[in-house]
Amino acid sequence: MEPYSLRGQICQLTPFSPADTQRVFDYCQDAEIQRWTRVPVPYRMEDAAVFTTSTAQKGWDGIGFDHAREWAIRIPGRDGKPYLAGGIALTPQPPGNSAEVGFLMAADCRGRGLATDALNTVVAHAIYDLSMRRVVWQAIVGNWASRRLAVRCGFKVEGTIRSQVIIRGQPADAWIGTILAEDLAKDDGYWTEDGRVRLWD
Repeated sequence: MEPYSLRGQICQLTPFSPADTQRVFDYCQDAEIQRWTRVPVPYRMEDAAVFTTSTAQKGWDGIGFDHAREWAIRIPGRDGKPYLAGGIALTPQPPGNSAEVGFLMAADCRGRGLATDALNTVVAHAIYDLSMRRVVWQAIVGNWASRRLAVRCGFKVEGTIRSQVIIRGQPADAWIGTILAEDLAKDDGYWTEDGRVRLWD
């Protein structure tokens, strides 16, 4: 699959590139990102380089089990150039027509509505453009920031699954929530006149 970009109301979602390596390394030093995600700890420059040059590309290439589409969340920077604010991924799930979404936001970009914009954009794209019947969100129990964001974007929290995820070799309980196609309303801003998500020009 050829990588493509999406446009939210306030951010751009574009593929990662090797030029993002330093910024990915910098924001993955954040204690909250290390606490709630599967990033290696300690997080090294080599880890960032593997992600931006290999891991983030493999999903687009259709290599491996996950086939995740990884987007960088970008906003205009002070110098007028796109500034990397975080990342969001959409991973198809068997048996089909379902996908899981995961995201993280750099500490210096939180509280500005960027994660909300990115999540709304990817969910709309999954359901209306990719014909997914369901998008799944999950987070380690205790990650209230992620849960509040998911609920704000329309996910229904279904419950808690014990030992659902493995974080650096240790099992952890996770909250899980879903949003279905029939749950969405086509709010102005994310869709073109023909009902599709706006691709970034």
